[in-house]
Amino acid sequence: MAASEQLQSNTVTKRRRKRSTISSTAFDVEAQELIEKWEELSNDINSFKNSHEIYLTHLEEIEKLKKDHRIQFNKIETKIKNLNESIDVHQSLIIVPDEQQLNTPTKDKSELLRIRRDSERKKETPEERIVRLSTIREHLIKQRSDYLKRIKYTLPQPPERYLRIILGSELPVSILDKSTQWKYKESYEEFKLRVTLIIMVISLLMSTIIPTYRALDAVFHFLLVWYYCTLTIRESILVVNGSKIQFWWRLHHFISTICTCILLIWPSTKSYKIFRQQHYIFSLYISCVQVLLYYYQRGLLYRLRALGESDELQISIEGFQSWMLRGLSFLAPFLFIGYLFELYNAYVLYNLSIDSNAEPNPDWQFILKILSAIFFILFLGNFFTMYMVIRRKISERIHDIQWLQHRYESVKTLVKRIQSVNPFHK
Repeated sequence: MAASEQLQSNTVTKRRRKRSTISSTAFDVEAQELIEKWEELSNDINSFKNSHEIYLTHLEEIEKLKKDHRIQFNKIETKIKNLNESIDVHQSLIIVPDEQQLNTPTKDKSELLRIRRDSERKKETPEERIVRLSTIREHLIKQRSDYLKRIKYTLPQPPERYLRIILGSELPVSILDKSTQWKYKESYEEFKLRVTLIIMVISLLMSTIIPTYRALDAVFHFLLVWYYCTLTIRESILVVNGSKIQFWWRLHHFISTICTCILLIWPSTKSYKIFRQQHYIFSLYISCVQVLLYYYQRGLLYRLRALGESDELQISIEGFQSWMLRGLSFLAPFLFIGYLFELYNAYVLYNLSIDSNAEPNPDWQFILKILSAIFFILFLGNFFTMYMVIRRKISERIHDIQWLQHRYESVKTLVKRIQSVNPFHK
């Protein structure tokens, strides 16, 4: 009995030793793998550290090169401007050859006198001198100026005053990589579309299903304030990077920001309740038109870019553009109705401001007059912008028709002359 117990004890001891040996061996293998991974990671970090130091060196060189290149660009622009001014002054001296003008102090008097002596040495007449200076201006200076305009946005641009106020410093906002510029422009377009769709859905719900509740109205108006503020910042960055956004549409967004701020702080008085439903219907209509404009302008801009007739950073706008007339112009009536809606808003707000029953507070009567004036300014700006675009396009078409008529008459005249001198004509 004791012998069997001793045998079992030895068997258990052997099993324990075997398990300990296996566990120790597995632990050593795992530890070795971890050590190898750490050594590999350590080598990668050391390699990255060396490459990062090289990267920082190149980055400093590139930043210095950009600054130096920008300084050279500004110097060349200044020289071209000074040369243009010198040519203007010299041409005036040629037209009015009065010695008294030479005695007046000018910034480039020595240069003008040198040009004049050179012209006299070459025995040029005043007319020949004017032609020579005009040639310099029209061909040499204009070609160089056009070249500088093309490369301007490949260099860092200083932020606008509005961006300096918002950002609080001279933070660089130039995007020099073309693909990154395109991505930023596309994100701007997608942002406008998404927020416009949200505004459209909320306006529909607030004007139909959701009852009047001032807190929800304030959230909607805050969304409008945030949207227009963001648009102004993004558009300023696009302008710095070469996007040619018309002045009116940028001003339109600034004015709209002020308008939505007033709507945000408007207390829940009788005048507000009267205008509330009209404002939501107006927001719904404008949002629907903007969505239609977005898809229409997006397709049209894609075709124009493919043909090389549009800039890469050209963006879709809430209004009527000259390049829109290249295709269908069925959206013009919808835009015109929207502009008339703005005029109607101005009319209603003005009547509310002079109605003491609707708005007894004199301070808010004055603010409502300002709000009415804002809607009227938006109507005038949008209407005259669309009018000028359509007028310009109609004049271009009339010019083309007149040119075709002239060519047709010329061909008819040529055929008649050939027939009159043709010896075989009977």
